[in-house]
Amino acid sequence: MTEPIVQELATAKTLPPQDIAQLDNLLADPAFRERFPHLEIWTPNGTVAYSLSKELISRHFNPPLGLTQALSGEVAVYHADLTAPEHTLRNFHTRYLEIYSPLRDHSTGRIIAVAEIHEAVLAEEAARLQWTSWGAVALVSAFLMACLFGIVQRGSRTIELQRRHLIQRAEEAEAISSEISELRNRARVASLELANLNEKFIRSIGADLHDGPSQMLGFAMLQIEQVRTARTAPRRKAALATLADALDSALTEIRIIAKALVLPEIEHLHAEAILMRAIKLHEARTRTIVEFKPAGTDIELPAAIKTCLYRFIQEGLNNAYRHADGNGQQVRCRIDTRKMEVSVHDSGRSRGTTDVTSNPGMGIHGLRQRIESLGGRLSFERRAGRGAHLKMSFDLEVGILNGESGISHTC
Repeated sequence: MTEPIVQELATAKTLPPQDIAQLDNLLADPAFRERFPHLEIWTPNGTVAYSLSKELISRHFNPPLGLTQALSGEVAVYHADLTAPEHTLRNFHTRYLEIYSPLRDHSTGRIIAVAEIHEAVLAEEAARLQWTSWGAVALVSAFLMACLFGIVQRGSRTIELQRRHLIQRAEEAEAISSEISELRNRARVASLELANLNEKFIRSIGADLHDGPSQMLGFAMLQIEQVRTARTAPRRKAALATLADALDSALTEIRIIAKALVLPEIEHLHAEAILMRAIKLHEARTRTIVEFKPAGTDIELPAAIKTCLYRFIQEGLNNAYRHADGNGQQVRCRIDTRKMEVSVHDSGRSRGTTDVTSNPGMGIHGLRQRIESLGGRLSFERRAGRGAHLKMSFDLEVGILNGESGISHTC
């Protein structure tokens, strides 16, 4: 726009008056002056060839940085340096946006001058954009910081929660490990004691066979000699009768011993059916009454627990009959998928309170070892005037009942 007017600077150092007047007319438009309040034409040596501020025309100043850059053929943009001499002369207080544009000779293309335009609108807009960008950066930074803080805080809470869960699980695992270790020790001790009791039991069976059937069979052998040497029929008949009685007595005692050793068929029975079988056999043998109310529980138990259950009822009712004459015999049972509790009560003639652990009989002591070898518990209490209370309990979730321990037990 100004380049055609300043072509005289290709051969002269100043602009003629008619070119200056033409530039004044060009910049006289109020709309143009509002946006571009100042215009200077610089020669390459730093002399002002034209300015709206007439006092600057033909004045020489140190070339601004934008002038030097524009003389190399580039358009330069800078904020006005209010300390520059050309600005202090005019008392500039507004940092306009200075645009330096090279002006060329139309014939040779050589740069003959540089136009410096002060643009007020762009300066204000740049300041506004700068503040806007700073505000946007601040808001985005604050948002990102808030997001990061939230993520870190949430992660910290999650880590703390997981740490607490891990501590709790570690404590639970330690408690379970201690309980399993205790159960294994109890099972080991019970197995050793059970082996000793089995040995004693075998010896007692041998003693029973020796003192009972063996003696009767020995007596029968003597009667055979009496039959052989009898000279009369009455004597032979009497000897044969004595021999038959001895053999019958021996056979009866052998059957009694065998019956105590062999269990009835309980493999295919559920828990309450086993209880009822043991109770009915006891009632038939002792001609007493046992109070028992079935609850309809048909839970299936491991074979070892079935045998222990039968032996427990058998031993408990035998003790009630032996020590309380069968008075007030009761069997109570509570069985579910997690726990089994069975107890035998009587209202017999016992006096005082006795703990089975202080002076246990062989039957109760052996029963305790059977039960504890499978991870169960046995308690016995006898109170004066209130009879005896024998209780067995099993935790059916313990692995030893499911064969997980690798230990084989026989009740």
